[in-house]
Amino acid sequence: MPEITYYPEVRCEVKAGGLLPDGVSARVVDADGRSQFIQVTQGMINRESGVDYLPVGFVEIDRRRRRVLIELPAEADSGANRMWVDFDNLRKEASKSAEVIA
Repeated sequence: MPEITYYPEVRCEVKAGGLLPDGVSARVVDADGRSQFIQVTQGMINRESGVDYLPVGFVEIDRRRRRVLIELPAEADSGANRMWVDFDNLRKEASKSAEVIA
């Protein structure tokens, strides 16, 4: 089974015209399908293979449900600071062994 390294970056959709100078609005979808909108600067967004990712902090890992509790880099419009996201929404890199959470 290939080894998968998950980076502390969550997939997001970016829309120009945030509240900050050089700002954007990043939409992140949680494990239950709800969207959170975060105002960040364009420089915070990382792009890999045509997909935008927002750097986050890992707080807790639930391997059984294949999800991670993340801490957002800024408070979402809803007031949320943390949210559960599926492993599939994290940036990953596959190599050759077992699954690893970085």
